[in-house]
Amino acid sequence: MGWLTLGFKLVPLILAAVNAVERLVVTKNGKDKQNAAIDMVGDLMPLIESSIGREIVNESSVQDAMRKVIDAVVALQNVISDVRTKKT
Repeated sequence: MGWLTLGFKLVPLILAAVNAVERLVVTKNGKDKQNAAIDMVGDLMPLIESSIGREIVNESSVQDAMRKVIDAVVALQNVISDVRTKKT
C-alpha cells in the first residue's frame, strides 16, 4: 500500500477525531485538544496497521504529519467560522 493510499485512510480518521474533540473536550487548550485527537487516531490505527502489516502510528514523522493535518483542519474551521460570522 502506497503512502497516498494510507493518507486517504488516515485523513477521515483525523477529521473525525478533531470533530469529536471539539464537541467533547471544551475545557482544554489547543495543544491538549491536539493530543486528544492524536490519541483517538492512535486508538483506531490498529485497523489500518493490520491492513498494511506494519506499525506506523508510533513513528515520529507520522505523528508530526498528523499534527500538521490537525492544525490545517482547525485553521480551516476557524476561517469558515469567521466568514460565517461576518455574513450574519
